[in-house]
Amino acid sequence: MYSDPTTAAATVTSIYDAMQMDMVEATIKGLNYPNTYSTLDFYNIGSDTFFNTYEVPTDFDGINQLWIKMYGGIVDANNAIYNIENMIESGNIEEEYGNRLIGESYALRGIYYSMLASNFGGVPLVTDITTTSEESLYTPRSSQNEIFEHVVQDLQMAIQYLPWSYNAENTGRVTRGAAYAYLGNAYMWLNDYNSAISAYENLEGRYTLESNYLDIHDYENRNGVESIFEIQMYSPSGAANWGGNDDNMNNFQWFTMPIEIQTYGGYTVPTEQYYNSFEEGDSRKLATLIGPGEEHPDPDINISEYPNIQANYGGINTCGTVENPWIQEGRSGYYEVKFWRNPLIDAYVGNIFSDQNLILLRYGQVLLSLAEANHRVGNDAAAEQYLMQVRNRAGLNNLPSGNMLDIILEEYRHELGGEFSLWWLLRRSGEHIRYISEHFGVSIPNGKDILPIPQEQVDANPNLEQNPGY
Repeated sequence: MYSDPTTAAATVTSIYDAMQMDMVEATIKGLNYPNTYSTLDFYNIGSDTFFNTYEVPTDFDGINQLWIKMYGGIVDANNAIYNIENMIESGNIEEEYGNRLIGESYALRGIYYSMLASNFGGVPLVTDITTTSEESLYTPRSSQNEIFEHVVQDLQMAIQYLPWSYNAENTGRVTRGAAYAYLGNAYMWLNDYNSAISAYENLEGRYTLESNYLDIHDYENRNGVESIFEIQMYSPSGAANWGGNDDNMNNFQWFTMPIEIQTYGGYTVPTEQYYNSFEEGDSRKLATLIGPGEEHPDPDINISEYPNIQANYGGINTCGTVENPWIQEGRSGYYEVKFWRNPLIDAYVGNIFSDQNLILLRYGQVLLSLAEANHRVGNDAAAEQYLMQVRNRAGLNNLPSGNMLDIILEEYRHELGGEFSLWWLLRRSGEHIRYISEHFGVSIPNGKDILPIPQEQVDANPNLEQNPGY
């Protein structure tokens, strides 16, 4: 099979497909749910409320599908690395191009292992396709630290081969910048803060903050100046309804919009407490969530234009009203707007899936991680400088008083709420148990701050031990 560059490129493309194959189960429920509901700033009004009580069932299909998709991508990366190296040696592919493809494979494998370890702790480490299938299937778990040590190795290899950018045709592929950012994250998990600082500093001058926070998730702003790595969505043809062309589309917007607009859906609900937690003048507030009587901040989204609003709510242009908030079926009246940016999505007329890209990692998070890393090594002056870059963009000109680490955690909360990393950042800090207790008066059950290993995987592999507490 590995006899020409076209086949090699197709193999590497298949690694990316692990992030697009199951938007509902793997991406929404396996990646976004843990980082959204576990923070207790959002809750679920469907059948997945257990994230808010830290009692995720071992047979929950969302985490099982994430496991399957991530290991599918890892196996594809293993195949690509091994075979493309052989192609280079045999002269079947030009060395520079082959090495770039190998760099993408190392980077994606490192990113996927990072996601697995962030969710589950230690997981099986499988990197060699020359082992027998039985040995591979029955690999025991490595520790969380061992996984992140391997992530470091993968990303260091990737950095040697990856470019900083691509031409328009290849936009969205993993870059050297993404490899440096995820390398910094891995060092943070390993408490190697000086190495994290060095990795993150390589991004300075390569990325910048969007001048307007609202523009980060703008529907027309795919792969913007702040984005480091995002899932690419496409909708070349077909319908956006259930059973339509959803292979390369997502239904995050459907999960976050008011039910009054679309008659069903809207399972992810922010809390009033989160709404009230933003500082006065913080422009991130209404670019993250809106409440009763407030207009959508995106000028492309006019609530009054939705057919159901015209038919049943007098064509108002606000998210309900103060007198009659939209609180059906246990909703809070507040709604997330980061994923509610495509004016075409409206389940009332059958449109559920969107081609809005999903940003997994952006420069705002890197700056806050630089603040944390510098604080950890005793350089609070540098920590404050990085914090203020993010706060200034939000319209905030002063640093709050208090413990520096707590200030950083609050910045994570308000910069990244509802996205793909907040719970992992809290857990990575080691302060998540205290944080949840102090903010919400909730005690996380022992061992339940990480997800269970999917029961289907435990049943299949006799060497796979379940996480304590499950």
